[in-house]
Amino acid sequence: MADYYRILDVERDASRDEIKRAFRRLARESHPDANPDDPTAEARFRQVAEAYEVLSDPERRARYDRGETLDPGAFFQGPGSLDDLLRSVFGDGSIFGAASREPRVNRGRDVRVNVVLTLEEAAFGVEKSVVFRTALACGSCEGSGSGDGAGLQACRICGGSGQVRMARRSVFGSLMTLTTCRSCRGDGSVLANPCRSCRGEGVREGEKTVQVDIPAGVGGGNRLRLPTRGEAGRRGAVAGDLYIDLVIEPHPVFERDGDDLISEVSVGVAAAALGTHVDVPLLDGGTHRIRVPAGSQHGEVIRVAGKGITRLRTSRRGDLYLRVKVVVPTRLSRTQRKLLRQFADAGGEELL
Repeated sequence: MADYYRILDVERDASRDEIKRAFRRLARESHPDANPDDPTAEARFRQVAEAYEVLSDPERRARYDRGETLDPGAFFQGPGSLDDLLRSVFGDGSIFGAASREPRVNRGRDVRVNVVLTLEEAAFGVEKSVVFRTALACGSCEGSGSGDGAGLQACRICGGSGQVRMARRSVFGSLMTLTTCRSCRGDGSVLANPCRSCRGEGVREGEKTVQVDIPAGVGGGNRLRLPTRGEAGRRGAVAGDLYIDLVIEPHPVFERDGDDLISEVSVGVAAAALGTHVDVPLLDGGTHRIRVPAGSQHGEVIRVAGKGITRLRTSRRGDLYLRVKVVVPTRLSRTQRKLLRQFADAGGEELL
């Protein structure tokens, strides 16, 4: 004999309310409509229904608890018996009830577009024209979907509910389920005179151009959201959002590290040893004079405050870091060679 308590996953002293709650949960999980690809779903659902029919009836439950044999063939006999059982538990004979109704999908879908920026554009901000193909509001009906402005009328197939009741035959009776009405797609209403250009959808595919203000200080991987600038909604519904994913091109002179910039400053051997001033290029196209201290070594870093990237949504800027690159000459005049040998002799260096 099947263990009905184990099937419903309840204790042997479970109350009728506990048994009912367990059946509601397990019936939804094991229902054949919820498991269309599982050939064993009907058998599992039948077990759950049998267990509930026995344990929810005080007389049958008492006989079962005494170990008496119950005739499985007596379950769900007569037309509508299983449907009556489901109605007693779920209220409308549908195991999924109103939850089976699919949500109306009228809102336009979100659109994602990659936008490539130069480092300068990312640092100082820019306005970009973004062009993409998507669903646009139909020009003929102004997005309403109606050909003559007559508007909507209740769907005759579902009576305006957006759902239709369907009977599904199974090995243990007729199962009543609610499904989305195909005629109105769950809206509950249809157009009296659909627009011929868009066939009543209110949208047509086309090319859309959006002007995007990109703020100063954005970085690669940042995403901007423009509400309602995405795909047009069906029949005048709200449009989806436009998401701009930013990609920053590599720069030939500067590297970026957060709000800071990194570059190089090249100096000769004498300048590194004795110190000098150098005009270095800036990202905005200008120049800035820096002091290279005497005795600067190759690879040392000089910091220039406030010459980096503008911090996003603030007026503060990061810094510019310059790596000193000591350039050793490869071609020397006779005079330069003589002077360098004198310099080496003074320092006690041994040369080739």
